[in-house]
Amino acid sequence: MAEAMPAPGGRKQRILFHVTHFMHGGIETSLVSLLASLDPEHFELGLTVTYPSPELESHFRQRLPAHVQVHVLAPERWLSHCRQLKKQRRLGPLGKLYEEALLPPVRKPVVRRRFLRILREGVPGGYEAVVDYDMSLSRITGPLAVPMIGYQHFSVAHLASGHGRKLRKLRHQCQVDYDAVVLLNESMTADARRLMPESADKFVKLYNAFDFARIRRLAGEAEPGLPERPYIVSVARLEESQKDFGTLLRAYAQLVRQGLAEDLVIVGDGASRQALEALARELGIDARVRFAGFQANPFVWMRHARLMAFSSKMEGLGNVLVEALAVGLVVVSTDCPVGPREMLDEGRAGLLVPVGDPAALAEAIARGLHDESLRQSLRDHAARHIEQMGFGPTAAAFSGLVGRLTRQAAAPAAAAARA
Repeated sequence: MAEAMPAPGGRKQRILFHVTHFMHGGIETSLVSLLASLDPEHFELGLTVTYPSPELESHFRQRLPAHVQVHVLAPERWLSHCRQLKKQRRLGPLGKLYEEALLPPVRKPVVRRRFLRILREGVPGGYEAVVDYDMSLSRITGPLAVPMIGYQHFSVAHLASGHGRKLRKLRHQCQVDYDAVVLLNESMTADARRLMPESADKFVKLYNAFDFARIRRLAGEAEPGLPERPYIVSVARLEESQKDFGTLLRAYAQLVRQGLAEDLVIVGDGASRQALEALARELGIDARVRFAGFQANPFVWMRHARLMAFSSKMEGLGNVLVEALAVGLVVVSTDCPVGPREMLDEGRAGLLVPVGDPAALAEAIARGLHDESLRQSLRDHAARHIEQMGFGPTAAAFSGLVGRLTRQAAAPAAAAARA
């Protein structure tokens, strides 16, 4: 557990987190890790989730710390069923009309009322700060009577070209709704300050919390489904608009033609799976590529691989890169905006290649597999580099941020303004 600073007077910091839903994604995984990093001796924690989901019950519920009170705000089928179908891309035209036009004016006040009741009454004295972990809550509640922290998990820079409406919405949220907005690395923070200078003093860099002890423990577990042959691994949601597995498959096809011995294992699932399987057949490498689907314990698949390849077009932090480094894996990643360069320490903890360049990716994979001196150098540097992203440093920084905001909010002038 982190040695986080307790609240003034030795009392616990009372913090209510919020997220829209639990899917099999990096945001949800990092949220669970942050909650687990906060020592119950110093924190009283709650979590509101707008919509129920199978993933919450089957995968995440058992991972959420027992001391975190979990509240689902819209559990009723009439409030949540069409939303679930939409996420699964199974919502028909009538359902879309109901979900996007007819239901929101009814659902929003219901969810808002339930959230505000939990905020006031969920713990004795009410929660003193709110963490909007996917920046969805403020669109329901607007500004709150207690400090609200937003978490921005994705690159802000791409919004400046072709996504002006989204940038304007984000600018409004940052300026009006939040007392602080967390960005996950230095590049994201610099971009946010450049594009939204009016809110520059609200932006805070804070790494995700990584439970390295848990990651390494799970990596050491037995897994009967692992390949028998040596393999390269890639772990991500199968979503081509962001993850660009097509470039990885083309790079791997080039390596196979050059006589590469290792197979390729892709861990993850998503809407692009069938198209990627078809591309593997088209490239003539389908016998060498295994689509392993979602794995509850991806770390054991990482640990037994010879190298991880990461081909994204865009990232926030790139959690899986740090997880791979934690189990001693050599990593090759695209130098996409905005996380990999910082997570791999300018290429000293892992190899960086241009986005969308199969030849460069293939060459780096070959070097990462066959240059033993390079492999050892990358591993040694990575082990030192990731220490700053463990539970202790992140939890202490988070606690300091909450403490600063709650002290500011308690000042007479600020308290009168929020009343």
